[in-house]
Amino acid sequence: MKIWDSKDYKADQLEQFKLIYDYIKFHIGLYLATPPVIAIMAEPFDVQRSVCFKIGMGAMILIYFVSGIDAGLFMGRHINSPWEDGFLKEFNNEAFSGRRRFMHHYLYWIGLVAGLLGLGIAIYMK
Repeated sequence: MKIWDSKDYKADQLEQFKLIYDYIKFHIGLYLATPPVIAIMAEPFDVQRSVCFKIGMGAMILIYFVSGIDAGLFMGRHINSPWEDGFLKEFNNEAFSGRRRFMHHYLYWIGLVAGLLGLGIAIYMK
């Protein structure tokens, strides 16, 4: 089993692992903060009850929920498991994959577009 101060890990690899962890926590914070901001933006236009706004918000929240679950599972697999031989190689393969980038990065922007689109259509149709 490997530990943080193991001689097998380079300091820059461990630092990069910490940065990835912080990056994912940052995205989880964005997922939690963005829907309330969109809801606050809807108030001056009085479109909170609009079906379009509700669909956009619902889509955004669902997308963020899926992305957040994936991020939690991703980090849980790496934080809550002993570090066996080859840990960093396995972590690198998963952390730098296109799938993880899509799930933890692009889904944020897709969700934001859904929320803003719902808000915009609701304002336009008012």
